[in-house]
Amino acid sequence: METIQEFFCCDACQNRHFKRIYSFSLQFHRVNFAEELIYNRITDEEYQCTECKKIFTKDQIDKNLMQIKGDYKNKR
Repeated sequence: METIQEFFCCDACQNRHFKRIYSFSLQFHRVNFAEELIYNRITDEEYQCTECKKIFTKDQIDKNLMQIKGDYKNKR
């Protein structure tokens, strides 16, 4: 059986190599029954093209991979 491998590529430079970038933050909010602040720790994960430095979110990459998958299904 033939195997085909397609890569997510940067739409700016067609590079297929990325590095992971993390951003860490806290999100504060008050609740009605207390004067104290409640917080959530948030970790954002993005991917940066190693060639042109363009940044992509995980959702953007997943959407593109689903498009590639759909294109191959439609070719059959």
